[in-house]
Amino acid sequence: MKSRLHEPALVLHVRPYRETSAIVQFLTPGQGRLAGVMRGIRSAKQQRNAVQPFYLGTVTLSGRGDLLTVNQFELLHFIELSGEGLYAGFYILELLTRVLREREADAGIFRQTLSALEILEECGEIEPCLRNFELDVLQQLGLAIPFNHSVDPDRGGADHIEPDHLYGYTTEDGFYALGKLRGAADEDAFEREVRVPTFKGADLIQIGRRNFSDPNVRRSAKRLLRRAFKPLLGDRPLMSRAMFLSGPKNNG
Repeated sequence: MKSRLHEPALVLHVRPYRETSAIVQFLTPGQGRLAGVMRGIRSAKQQRNAVQPFYLGTVTLSGRGDLLTVNQFELLHFIELSGEGLYAGFYILELLTRVLREREADAGIFRQTLSALEILEECGEIEPCLRNFELDVLQQLGLAIPFNHSVDPDRGGADHIEPDHLYGYTTEDGFYALGKLRGAADEDAFEREVRVPTFKGADLIQIGRRNFSDPNVRRSAKRLLRRAFKPLLGDRPLMSRAMFLSGPKNNG
């Protein structure tokens, strides 16, 4: 990387550093996620220049190595969220800090993040916004969920997902058919037998089409995407999810 860069940036996270400085995590289109030290911004004289998550602007950084120096940050817009939208926004920012490697440029993720936060700022529907964002991130990371087929271990091939079948899912292989679904009792029996979350084929087809109008599809999508992100997140829980669960509703 050059010793100096200047580009659009979204503030993901801010934490104190030494007595008066802070380490700021940014998301940029050209450098991906990166961190920089903003010196003196926690001093009494510089409080008006402090930055916080959801600040969108342009940043100038210099230096080499993992931790750069923030020479200047110019605020262009503060993404103002409230209520459940604020919880959802913090989830988006935390997810990015956990799953994105440093210095891996991805203008697509930058655009998709701003689009999702814009929907939340305009009080759009939270669940469809989050599910679409999660699907976009997985796709940009090369980990897109294969909604167009299921694996068949016995025959070594693949089949289309059938709406009247029940499926299991692994992040390594994708979906695999468990059998034809004849009723709700079948679904419970399959889950007890295989001891993994199961998904109706009809729900998977709608998730693949990004049609989240049905509450059952939304619930299936939430379970599926949590499972898809598990290898990336590990066992450490998301703080933003705990915030959301302690809020007035649980929609995230």
